[in-house]
Amino acid sequence: MRAVLALVMLAGFFVLAVALAGGLTAIAVWRFSIGDVEGGTWMLVLAVVFGGPALWATLRAVFARPEPGGVRMTRDAHPELWRHVDELARVAGTRGPDDIRLVDGANASVWERRGVRYLELGLPLVAGLSVGELRSVLAHELGHYGGGHTQLAAVTYRAKLALELAIRTDRAFGMLSAWAALYALVAASESRDHERFADEVAVAAAGRDAARRALLRSGPVGEAWHDYVTSYVSLAVAAGRTPPLLEGFRSYLSHPRRVHELRDLEREMAEREPTSVFDSHPPIRERVAAMASLSSGDVPIDERPGWTLLSGVSPEAASVLLGVKGPFATWEELVSLSGPAQVRRYADALRHAGRVSKIGERLPDVLAALERGQLHQLTGAPVDASLTPQQVHEAAVETVTELLACAVADHLVTANRATLEINWGGLFVLRLPDGAALYPDDLVAPAVRDANRVPEVRLRLQAVGVDGL
Repeated sequence: MRAVLALVMLAGFFVLAVALAGGLTAIAVWRFSIGDVEGGTWMLVLAVVFGGPALWATLRAVFARPEPGGVRMTRDAHPELWRHVDELARVAGTRGPDDIRLVDGANASVWERRGVRYLELGLPLVAGLSVGELRSVLAHELGHYGGGHTQLAAVTYRAKLALELAIRTDRAFGMLSAWAALYALVAASESRDHERFADEVAVAAAGRDAARRALLRSGPVGEAWHDYVTSYVSLAVAAGRTPPLLEGFRSYLSHPRRVHELRDLEREMAEREPTSVFDSHPPIRERVAAMASLSSGDVPIDERPGWTLLSGVSPEAASVLLGVKGPFATWEELVSLSGPAQVRRYADALRHAGRVSKIGERLPDVLAALERGQLHQLTGAPVDASLTPQQVHEAAVETVTELLACAVADHLVTANRATLEINWGGLFVLRLPDGAALYPDDLVAPAVRDANRVPEVRLRLQAVGVDGL
C-alpha cells in the first residue's frame, strides 16, 4: 500500500507541475489576447517559476538511461563467483543476475533495465570480507530480486531523478522541496521493509552469524578502504606506477593494529549510527538484533577470504577502478619514489597550521605549544558542530599526531639520517643507519595526548637525530 502511495505521490508531483505551468500559461495567453501585456507577462513569469523546474527535470529524466559501470565479471573468467550467485538465487527463489560488475566502493546493489538484471559488487567488500560474509551480502541483494523490489525501482528511477533535479532549481518558494520531503517519508518506510525482507533471505541463505558479521563489518571495511586509498594508493598515483593493489589491501587489513581498529570500529559505528524517519535502511544495530529471532539452518561459515571467489581478477581491473596508471612497481619501490614527497606535504601542513595559529612553524614551537596544552589551537574550531567535545578532542589528537610524525620523518629523511619503508599499520617505518626501526607516530603520540610527556618525547627525538629541539 505504501509503495502505491509513493508512486501516486510521484505522479501527483508531475501532475501538479503540469497543471501549474499549463494553467498559468493559459491565463498568460488570455491576458495577451485581451491586450493586457503586463498581466500576461507576469503570468508567463509565474508559469516558468512554478512549473518550469519540474517540466525541465522531467524532460531530462525521460531521456536518462542508467548504464552499468565497473568491470564485468563473466561466467567464464569467474566461475566460482557465479556458482555461489546461482546457488543463492535458488535459495532466494528468484532468477539471478544476467550481468555482474565489480565496482569501487564498499557497497553492493541490484537493478534492472529492460528485463536485464545487474548486480554490482564493491571491490572493498570482495577484498575485506570472508566468503561466508560475502555470500550474505549477495543473498541480501538477491532478496531484493525475489521481493520484486527492483521492478518497483525500475518504475520509479526516472521519476525520482526528475524530482531530485527539480528540487535543485526550486530556490524561490520551496514548494517542490516540501513535496519531496513528504515523498521521502513515505518511500523510506517502504524501503526499510524491503531491507528487512532482504535480511531474512540473507540469514536463510548464508546463516545468522555470517549475516550479522557482514552487516557489522561492511561499514568499517569501507572506512578502511577509504584510508587505504588515501594513504597508500595515493603513493601509486603520485609515482605513476601500479602496485599489487588487492594484495596491498589484504596486507593492510591483516596487520594486527588494523585488526584491532576494525573491531573497535564495528562497535562504534553501530552504536553511533543516527536514525531518522527519512532513512531508507534501518540502523545496523536494529537489523543485527532482529536477526537473532530469525530461524537459520545449519549453515557452516566459510572463513576463506572473499577474494578467493574472484581468482580471475586481473591487476588491470583493480587499476581501472582506482584510476591507477603506470608500469608495475612493488610497494617498497613506491615508498622510495613518492614517500618523501608525501611526508613533506604533511610536514608543510603542520607548518601552515603553526603559522595560522601563531604558534610557530618549527618543531620546537609545536612541541612547546603542546607542552602548554595548546593542542586545539593547531587544529582550530571543528567544522562539524554535531561532534561531542570528546570526538573533537580525539580528532585533534589523531590529526596532530599524524602531522607531527610526518614532520619528524621529513626532518630525518631530508638530513639522510633515515629512510622510509612501508608500514601497513600506520605511517611509514623509519629505518635508521644502525638498522633500527622507528615508528614516528608511536614516538610522538604520547606528547600529543599528554602535555606532561612532551619533555620525554623531546629527549627521544634528540636521541634519534632531530636537531634544534
